[in-house]
Amino acid sequence: MLYDGAIKNASFAVEHMKSGQIEKVHDCLIKTKNIVTELMATLNMDRGGDIAKNLQSLYSYMFSQLIEANMNKKTEPVVIVIDLLKELRAAWTQINSKKKNDAKTQNTPEKGKMQNNQENAEKRISVRG
Repeated sequence: MLYDGAIKNASFAVEHMKSGQIEKVHDCLIKTKNIVTELMATLNMDRGGDIAKNLQSLYSYMFSQLIEANMNKKTEPVVIVIDLLKELRAAWTQINSKKKNDAKTQNTPEKGKMQNNQENAEKRISVRG
């Protein structure tokens, strides 16, 4: 997932800042910025409605925080971005698991209907026989 890659690279950037490895900080923040840019590019503004608009605002904010962190070599903006990315990843994971549970729930009554149809057919057969 893109969120995982962005979180990983941003976390590496924080570690590299603490150890003074400026070039590695820059590389990790650029990778994170590229991922955030990709997340923005994949938004469907026509069909996404308010959710897409809100996500675009969040991604733009993250992008500006990453630029600030890279220019000033500060960890605080990166930590903010990491927290936001983790929250969004958790939300999407929860939505995905809810969709899977809903799909299972919708499939279960079908099985019940099939069993009822089989039982009814058996009753009809046994009544005639």
